[in-house]
Amino acid sequence: MADSLEALHGQQLLELLAVVSAYPDEDSAVHGAVERAAQALEAEVAAVVFGSEVTACIGFPAGAVPVADLLEVTRQERAHLEVPGLGRTHAVSTGWGGSHPGHLVLARWAEEFSVEERHLMRGMARLLELTLTMLRTLQAEHAMRERSERQAAENAELVATLRQRQRLMEHLFEVQRAISRRRPLPQILDMITNAAADLLGAGIVGLWLRDSAEPDELRLAASVGLRPDQQEQRSGVRLVETGAAGEAVLVEDVVVRYGRLPEAALLHRLTNGRLRAAMAAPVYDSGEVAGSLLIGSGQATRRYASADVQMLRSFAEHVSLALTDANTVEQMRRAFHDSLTGLASRGLFLDQLSQLLTQATPLTAGPDRVAVLFVDLDRFKAVNDTLGHAAGDNLLICTADRLKAQLRSSDVAARLGGDEFAVLLTGVENTEDAVLVAQRILHALAEPMLIAGRQLRVNASIGIALSPRGTADAADLMRRADVAMYQAKRAGRGRYEVFSDGMLITGAEDLPDRTG
Repeated sequence: MADSLEALHGQQLLELLAVVSAYPDEDSAVHGAVERAAQALEAEVAAVVFGSEVTACIGFPAGAVPVADLLEVTRQERAHLEVPGLGRTHAVSTGWGGSHPGHLVLARWAEEFSVEERHLMRGMARLLELTLTMLRTLQAEHAMRERSERQAAENAELVATLRQRQRLMEHLFEVQRAISRRRPLPQILDMITNAAADLLGAGIVGLWLRDSAEPDELRLAASVGLRPDQQEQRSGVRLVETGAAGEAVLVEDVVVRYGRLPEAALLHRLTNGRLRAAMAAPVYDSGEVAGSLLIGSGQATRRYASADVQMLRSFAEHVSLALTDANTVEQMRRAFHDSLTGLASRGLFLDQLSQLLTQATPLTAGPDRVAVLFVDLDRFKAVNDTLGHAAGDNLLICTADRLKAQLRSSDVAARLGGDEFAVLLTGVENTEDAVLVAQRILHALAEPMLIAGRQLRVNASIGIALSPRGTADAADLMRRADVAMYQAKRAGRGRYEVFSDGMLITGAEDLPDRTG
């Protein structure tokens, strides 16, 4: 549920970004954002307030917008609005700062806004602020360009500069959009290096990143104008061998170098000796220097001005943004999913189990219990010992696939670690419901698996535990399923057992706690 809600909110933010970024001016973007925010949160009233002025508003008749009431909502002095035809509605506001601070106000009749919806509102407000800032910048650049073109004879150089700056903004806006849409990282890095080559007139561009295993080495992640036949450009090379690129990493600042490189230098070989001027800026991943972005020229007379340095810094900052975003997404994925099988992680499984157990029992009749199946493969260690860990990993992946195939979309399968799996069944009425699923799983896992060129049969032992009505202890329920699983192993393996209180006197209660 948490993952699906986050995915929905993420999609709504992307849709809002697509809507507002499509408008050519600030006013239409604000009105579009108001309409989209109201639609996303099912609100009858939506407004954007700048200072003491309501810039855009829907939900009130024309000429009857209660400006004073809306301002009180932005100051947290009012939590309700009276809407003609609806009466008293729940109102909430979220603001943003910067050079043009404002507030997004929403109100609806049906129900109060949840914590998650308030988080979504803050994300919408932040996206609106960023988009309006971008539009104001582009509009200012456009206005300056028009003025300069009227004086083209005197300001030809200024016009060229402004056009370049506008192209820079357009490139960076496209990069930001690609990041927000979670395009593949290599694709984004190629976008940045190509844009840098275009705007800086650089025939040579290289994005060097630190090797995670060898921090004193760099590898070329994206490039323009470097020799593709040099295999070493894709492998790790020492910092000192990458010229200005390595220096920028070491000093964590922009480095500019002019002149011909020694023939033995790596960049000399990668550029066929063409490099005469180079400039590099450090890039970061989550605040730590992660490499550098280098641009170069084959012109001996090329000199880099302060505007070139600032442009290079802008591209380097967007590389840092892309790296940090990709790293954050990967960390979130690893935190909630098992890296080998793709199943839910132990933490995600226990979190969802706890949430289900703490929910109030429905007033209507129907299945309302939760069941946990603790699944442990039989003789998995023998496969690992005889066929190797690669075969063991393939066996775990195959097991996960067969496990998922026996479940409904509302159920959750997780890998707890090693050869231990768990299944969370919702909407269970009695023990028989859980037993049927366990039987299907045993049957599926009993079918031969093609592992390391062999047809292997690997059974499983399953422990079943149903939540007592009114319980809210996830650890206790997991413990019961674990005890039942060990009882199944003692009884011969390749079978299931349903937990009963009598099992606690057989010695299973002395098992180590593996539910946390």
